[in-house]
Amino acid sequence: MGQVKLGQAVDYVKNHITVAGYAQLGWEYHDQSDPKHSFAINRIILTADYQINDRWRAFAMGDFKSFSLHELWVSFKVAPWMQWKVGQFKTPYTLENPISPSVMEMITQMSLAGNFMVAGASPLMMPGGAGRDIGISVLGDIGRWASYDLALMNGAGRNRWDDNSWKDFAGRLTLHPLKGLDLSGSVIIGKGRLNSLASYLGSDVEVKGNYTRNRYAAGFQLKTTPVNVRGEWMWGKDDHLKTNGGYLTAQVSNIGVKNLDLVASYDRLNLDEDKINRYQAGLQYWFFKKCRIQAGYAYTDHKAVGHEHSILTQVQVGF
Repeated sequence: MGQVKLGQAVDYVKNHITVAGYAQLGWEYHDQSDPKHSFAINRIILTADYQINDRWRAFAMGDFKSFSLHELWVSFKVAPWMQWKVGQFKTPYTLENPISPSVMEMITQMSLAGNFMVAGASPLMMPGGAGRDIGISVLGDIGRWASYDLALMNGAGRNRWDDNSWKDFAGRLTLHPLKGLDLSGSVIIGKGRLNSLASYLGSDVEVKGNYTRNRYAAGFQLKTTPVNVRGEWMWGKDDHLKTNGGYLTAQVSNIGVKNLDLVASYDRLNLDEDKINRYQAGLQYWFFKKCRIQAGYAYTDHKAVGHEHSILTQVQVGF
């Protein structure tokens, strides 16, 4: 009897819970850094996906490099056109933000604009949030032609109590007019704390209250055999500070050798009078499912700082 119950439990776990993960480590050289080169562990991610039944699902993601929780949410599927989600998850902004680093083309991961607008590289927008926030969303597919994701979120980032009483609205609408072609528009309407703006601008003046903090984006993605291209342009407004930027990334698969890809990207970030341009190119080889070796070169031209040459390498193993 005990063996039967144990077998039933094992079958249940096997059929309902999926555990996955990946790790990324590499070596980088930057000619304007000190030290100029270093080995690094970039990510150690573990996920658990619990398909409770046909309607209920729970998901958890943790980073064992920083020992921090990335995602924790529960969803309820009403129908293909409506699903509710509550917890901590990716903010529905841009085509780029939802993409897992395990399949991102470039070693640098997100674009300069994406990092500034939503991923937490700037104190103005969910610092250290990795593009994630806490809230509730409704999402779904409108037939085969469109999908949507609407969310009401704290606006403070992952693992953080809200820093004001204003909740951010985030939404993305993606059209699928042709097979392999996606056209997307997204927005974040919210407010930030004025002390974050003062910190960003280098002000020593103590300030209180909120300021307008909005984000907009438009982009496309074209997937063919063997070429994939994705591009987006983003706009941001933080009180009187206006920013914009975008990227264009391409991947050509199986170039001469099966599972060998050529990748290239150009991205730009305009910060008032300051401008940053980055050019990248590289190769990646998938030697097993979810496992790859990457190598690339990046040239960054920062108007206020100067230019930098970088050599980037990374090994990824996953299961």
